[in-house]
Amino acid sequence: MNTYRQALDALRFTPEQKAAIAETLLSAAQAGQARPPRRKWGRVIAAAAVAAALCAACATGVLQNAVAILSAQFGSEPEQQQVIQDLTRPAAASATDNGVTVSVDAVMGDASSLVVLYRMEREDGQPVLPQTEETKNVSDGNNTLGFEEDGFTQYFAREDVEIPYGFTMMGDLTFLDFEVTDSTLYFYQRFTLSHAWDLTQPVKITLKNLYSHEHYSAPVTAIGLDREIIDRDIPLIHGSWTLSIRLDGDAPSLSLADGQTFHGDLWPGASFTGTLRELTLSPLAFSVVYDYTVPPSVEEALTREYYQDPELAENLPLDAWIRSALSDYLTLQLPCLTLTDGTQVPLDFSGIGDASQDFTFRFTFAFDEILPLDTVESITIGDLTIPVP
Repeated sequence: MNTYRQALDALRFTPEQKAAIAETLLSAAQAGQARPPRRKWGRVIAAAAVAAALCAACATGVLQNAVAILSAQFGSEPEQQQVIQDLTRPAAASATDNGVTVSVDAVMGDASSLVVLYRMEREDGQPVLPQTEETKNVSDGNNTLGFEEDGFTQYFAREDVEIPYGFTMMGDLTFLDFEVTDSTLYFYQRFTLSHAWDLTQPVKITLKNLYSHEHYSAPVTAIGLDREIIDRDIPLIHGSWTLSIRLDGDAPSLSLADGQTFHGDLWPGASFTGTLRELTLSPLAFSVVYDYTVPPSVEEALTREYYQDPELAENLPLDAWIRSALSDYLTLQLPCLTLTDGTQVPLDFSGIGDASQDFTFRFTFAFDEILPLDTVESITIGDLTIPVP
């Protein structure tokens, strides 16, 4: 979307707005890639034995390998691996460009969180990455592999795809540990969605142009000299791979909203009241939607703050500022899970939160590891605690 006013006034997006959303999604995905790859092959090997036993009914070794890899990333305890096996679906999607094939080995997810596991290989069986002087240290931990485009940006830019009001997607791409001479690279993407998404129908993911982002301090060559900061992108493989994925079957989840009312504090002395519309808990994610009201004093305080900042008043409508500010405050008033062993799991603001639409707040949080539902005792939001059956 191009302005806050457009976001507030339009319930449908124009093609131009869709293009802007697609560009925003792409920028966010690329920005999120600048971190070292996780190195969990040791956990993959450790998980493989349990996965093999749990996955005795798997149709192929590819799916069994996928369950082992996903278990190493999202939970290697036996009960977690069982859930991962139940959630993981095989995929037969692949695409080849410039002599390099990218395949989707498996997908795992539900309506709010999706994990896609990929495999990249060359048709001639040679190392995937170029064997050059410039790329010989790509796997030394100072580099992050990524794609110039990696997600649903082309899908959402289509005129026939309807984007829900306030829709937000957060993506994260991770390569498993590798050596520059490897002939197979594994990587996965995790998408967290602000709105439930029907993935029983095929959708397309596009990956374009693999590169490495190199960022480190070069060794000092003489006393008194400052370290040189190396910060650059190294092009690796030029190509475009579009793959179609879908999820078959329903993921286990609990719907716990029944119009319950709760109360919380935006800041000391400033309260709000929420009424639950949706509250869903799955092994992968937690999502909540509630309507909220604030006393007139809260809007008056935010209005005074708005007019005290000339830049705000010049560039942003008052109602957009109030919604944005309330969204920020509400994102800090997040639920907490209590597990059956007494452990409390607060859901932090790393999730997706939005309160831009008519006093409705929507929040989605993806768990770092699989959370078996029978290990959750209750959910607390504000002054309301909901038992988990």
